[in-house]
This record gives sequence, structure tokens and C-alpha cells, in this order.
Amino acid sequence: MKLKTKLALTAAVPFILAQAPAFAGEITWWAPEFGADRAETLAQKFEEQNPDIKVNVERVVPSGLQNRVLVALQSGNTPDLIDVANGWTVPFAMTGQLLQLDDIVAEQGIDLDDFLPAAVNTAKVDGKLYGLPFRAEAHAMIYNKGMFEKAGLDPDKFPETWSELNETASALTSGSQYGMGIAGGGEVSNTVFRSLPFLWMNGGGILSEDLSSSILDAPESAEALEFYTDFKADGLAPPSTLENDGTALRRLFIAETIAIYQSGQFDLASITQENPDIDIGTALIPHPEGKERSAILGGWNFVIPAAAKNKGDSAAFLNFLVQPENMGFYTDTFPARQSAMDMERFQNPQFEPFREMLQYARPQPAANNWVQITQMYFDTVQEILLGGADVKEVLTDTTQQIDSLLQ
Repeated sequence: MKLKTKLALTAAVPFILAQAPAFAGEITWWAPEFGADRAETLAQKFEEQNPDIKVNVERVVPSGLQNRVLVALQSGNTPDLIDVANGWTVPFAMTGQLLQLDDIVAEQGIDLDDFLPAAVNTAKVDGKLYGLPFRAEAHAMIYNKGMFEKAGLDPDKFPETWSELNETASALTSGSQYGMGIAGGGEVSNTVFRSLPFLWMNGGGILSEDLSSSILDAPESAEALEFYTDFKADGLAPPSTLENDGTALRRLFIAETIAIYQSGQFDLASITQENPDIDIGTALIPHPEGKERSAILGGWNFVIPAAAKNKGDSAAFLNFLVQPENMGFYTDTFPARQSAMDMERFQNPQFEPFREMLQYARPQPAANNWVQITQMYFDTVQEILLGGADVKEVLTDTTQQIDSLLQ
């Protein structure tokens, strides 16, 4: 897809503002609350190595962050560096308000060949780079081995296929205990990350490969979405599914209300801390018979706004942050650099399915209006989860709405 002319102009802007005396030697970094403590540690380390530069870490709440960043970019009142989810990077770049980083990468000597190619691609538009990935992740399955044993199931043999997963969830469901937890509420991305891969692995999706039309009403998409939502319809997922986001699913798992759910390895520490009696199992996401599994490539990128007041020092700080040891320290999941994967903290055997799922993961479609499209998709999933809807009719309506948006 092609960027507007103003994006090209943004990329060409020299680092004049970096020399402005009012901002020289001072950087403001927006870091999400979940990583802000580590951000402050890294900022202090950088300041010790660069005593003439001050890094101000501003903790930001993850909820609503995408909109907050967009408002800041549009107003021109931005920090110098921002952590953004990788799925936001292309839409932000399309506004023309992100700095093109190709020259910075070259000048700072950053080795892009050491980065996971799929992660780098989440920050590219027309072959130009607008972000540097530091965190890469893919969901896998998390399950309660003790609940498997009580249900007479082999705790070391997790289902491989959709039909096996359905049978296992059924065997684990009894009374107020549910075999499977699925997302159907909270932030839109919670449901997208957990359901869209089922459409992909079945040969469907939300958008066609060329992003020109919706394929949500295709038989492959409909079959996969029904597989996902039927966990609720069949009573294998809890009644609270329409309100459940990733955090709610983790809490239900900790309370041993659900036996299986899908998430990232970042949940494992919280589970162990809050209920150390749970024997946690991790596994690859099941796939349709005869087809390959899939996942969304999640993660986070560093971006520098075009309106950043100290681009020069921000470039140096960016280089510091993406060094393997610093990236490996900062990420909550896996680092986006292959050399950082060797660090001891990533060698936990429970992490292996999450690491393996990376090879099946792909970025969300780089559609300019992906935010609006995923909201339409989320509303559709909720309508189906409510029950009573004609799935084919609902998907046809949503497909037409998405196609209208794409025109």
C-alpha cells in the first residue's frame, strides 16, 4: 500500500529539532505500566553511560493506549519514544506521523539481520521501516494437568486437532467447572488474537490476501468461527464468556473454573504466584484435521514520532534499547532478536510451545482501517456468542459492511 506524500516528507525531515537547546539532552519515553519498572532500570543504565542525556520514563496505562498515541501523533504533542503494539505500527505510519528509521538503523549500526523477519515486517510500509521490534510472541495453550488427571485424561497428552480439543473440553466440563475458556469481551484485541487464527488455519480469515475484500462469509471462515463460539453454545465455556478478556480468563484458570485457555507465556508467572498448587501444562494450539496450526504474531515495537523534539538522542537511546542484553531484559515474552533468545530467562521448558508457535505466527493484516474492521469483527463474534443469531446471515452482513469500508 502507498503512503501519503506527507509521509515521505516526514521521512526526509532532518534532525533539526534534535538540536534545539530547550530539548537537547532530554528524552521522554512512554512505557506501558507492565514494563515501566524495567524501563526505569534501563533509563538509569543509559544515563550512567551518557551523563549528558536525561531520560524521563512516563508510565502509561495499556488500556486505551492505542487511542492515546493516535491523539498525540495527530496533535503533534508527542514524547520522543513510544512502545506500541506491533499491530498498531502500520496504521500509525499511515498517518504520516512516525519517523522513518532506515537512516537511523544504518547510522547506529543496528543489525537488522539478527531480528526476527516477521517481527520487522510488522513495522514496514512500502519497504520502509517505521519501528523497531523488541518483543515477539505467539499464543499457545495453557492447561491444568491436575484437572486432566481427575477427568481420567493423560496430563502429558494435549489434544492435537480441533475434534480432540472439543472432546477433551467436554470431558473436563462438569457442574461449575468448564473445559475451555474463550475470550468474547474486554478489549477487541483479546478476542481477535484468540479467534482469528482459527479462521486462518481453516483457510479463511477476515480479509482476502490482497486486503481488497472481506472473506468473513466464506465457508472456511464460518466453520472456524462456529467452532470457536460453539464452546460457549455447547456449555463447555463459562456463561461469562461475553465479558471475558485475557485477564478474566487467567483469573478463571487460577480459580480452577476453567481447565484450558489460550494466552501468552506472560501469564505463567502470575498463575504460579497466585495458585502455586496448579500443575501447569503448556501446548501447541490444535489445528483442523489435515491442516496447519496458526497464530497471530504479537509483540511490541519502539517508534519515534515525527514530532519528537529530540530525535538525535532518541536515535542513540533506541540503539541502546535494542541491544540483545537490554532487549532480553525488557521484554515480557520473547525478544525480537535471535541472539537474545539464548539468554537463560528464555530457557524455561514451559516456554517451548510458545517459542514453537512463533514459526506458525503471522502479523495481523496491514490494512489502513484494520482498527474499524476488527471492531466490526468483534461485534459479530459477540452477536454469535449471544445465541439465537443466524450465523450465515450475520457473517454476510458484516462482510458487506467491511467491503463498504474498503471501497
